[in-house]
Amino acid sequence: MNEKAKKFAKMLKDNKMNVFQEEPLKDELKTVLFRSNMEIEGQRLPIVVVIDDSIYVLCRTLVAGKCIKKENEVEVTKLLNHLNRSYKTFKYYTTEAGEIVLDACLPTTVEQFEPNMVRAIIDLSVKNLEENYSGIMQKVWGNRAETEAAKAAN
Repeated sequence: MNEKAKKFAKMLKDNKMNVFQEEPLKDELKTVLFRSNMEIEGQRLPIVVVIDDSIYVLCRTLVAGKCIKKENEVEVTKLLNHLNRSYKTFKYYTTEAGEIVLDACLPTTVEQFEPNMVRAIIDLSVKNLEENYSGIMQKVWGNRAETEAAKAAN
């Protein structure tokens, strides 16, 4: 396990935070994935903290899986771009598989690495998603919801 991951694991243990599953990868950067999930509006969203020997620590949350379709792509992209202009710490994007992802990336060396900063970023991710999840999902389901409402009205 790399030194930053050891520090993060120790912080989790010291604070009795047993919500993360460690998954060491056998790669040249000694990557360790710390997997968990967060509950936002009744939905459990997977989060992974990627800690390796590079200068970066990545906190990635899967906001919605396989939800981007031709009908909603433009509206969802507009909203995500707006959110990206509004927040310095977080970046939303869509994947080729049609997922919506939220990333926060922290540059840090082993000597400078502060596990509580990762914890703070995760807390801010929760707050960010609590503020934006419903608006994002309205854009995802917008056309479908309008179609279903029109069908129900007839």
